[in-house]
Amino acid sequence: MWRLSRMLRRQAMRRSVQSGDHRWFSIWILLAGAQLIHRVTSAKPVIERLELRPGETIMITDIGRPGPP
Repeated sequence: MWRLSRMLRRQAMRRSVQSGDHRWFSIWILLAGAQLIHRVTSAKPVIERLELRPGETIMITDIGRPGPP
């Protein structure tokens, strides 16, 4: 889905610049805005890096929610 969106966004930018067509520029604005909103609202993975000394252990109590299939 995002690959199609990226391809259409590039084509919209190219056509709006080359021909000055405002409709293509509107399509570019819509697609770029959707990508920006997705990037801002998508969940970021939580990564912890710990160094354990000999004899120390860790206990994981929450594995979070599963990602997309």
